[in-house]
Amino acid sequence: MVRAILFDLDETLILDEPVTRAALAEAAALAGPGVDQARLAERAWSEARRLWAEGPYAAYCERIGHSAAEGLWARYDRGEHPAIAGLRAWAPGYRTAAWQAALAAQGIRDDDLARSMAGRFAAARRRYPRYPEVDPLLAALRARGLRLGIVTNGVPDLQRTKLAGSGLEEAFDAVVISGEIDCGKPDPGIFHHILGEMGVPPAEAVMVGDNPGRDVAGGRAAGLRTVWVQRNGRARDPRHPADLECTDLSAILPWLDGLA
Repeated sequence: MVRAILFDLDETLILDEPVTRAALAEAAALAGPGVDQARLAERAWSEARRLWAEGPYAAYCERIGHSAAEGLWARYDRGEHPAIAGLRAWAPGYRTAAWQAALAAQGIRDDDLARSMAGRFAAARRRYPRYPEVDPLLAALRARGLRLGIVTNGVPDLQRTKLAGSGLEEAFDAVVISGEIDCGKPDPGIFHHILGEMGVPPAEAVMVGDNPGRDVAGGRAAGLRTVWVQRNGRARDPRHPADLECTDLSAILPWLDGLA
């Protein structure tokens, strides 16, 4: 019997990468018509990933699942871990440096422009569109009496902002964020944490997510059934097979009927 459905947040319920790319393009547009803006946006993203991996908090961010792209707009104003305070001090320079490097690749050295681009990206990225099937699916699951939870990696302020901004915060019985408990997917501990709050054993729960290595592998290791939803052309990972594989979350409903 299934009593609870747990969902990942980014690229499962709300769009992530497409919004990031749009924000990069909006920031790059500040450079004006004489610059290859598409190249500038792509280079800023690659430079951000490089700087992030070289930065002093890379190991912590990897452990809780906080990405370079998210570091370009997180405020780091919630959370008690010392790394959060460190990121709050370090991130402004990181954001400007990513755009400085991207501009330099096209022969432009303009620190004020780089800072303006960093600010424009952060503002433009604060959009949280839901995938179209999410609302009817959640309503249908709720009508069946199932308990709903979110298991998401990331820093507290950013994930809480996404939940509130997307209007999903009130739709779930429980939410666990890796940065709030210092334990991230695929560690089984984060799944056991939320199921303990919900009073549901792993054998009666399902984990739904887009990332095979974090959502599917972690859910399976914790003893849950798993659903993998393919987003943005992500390839299937044969190392982490899910109980259901789909391209649209609405496939969960007939699958649950089959289990019953």
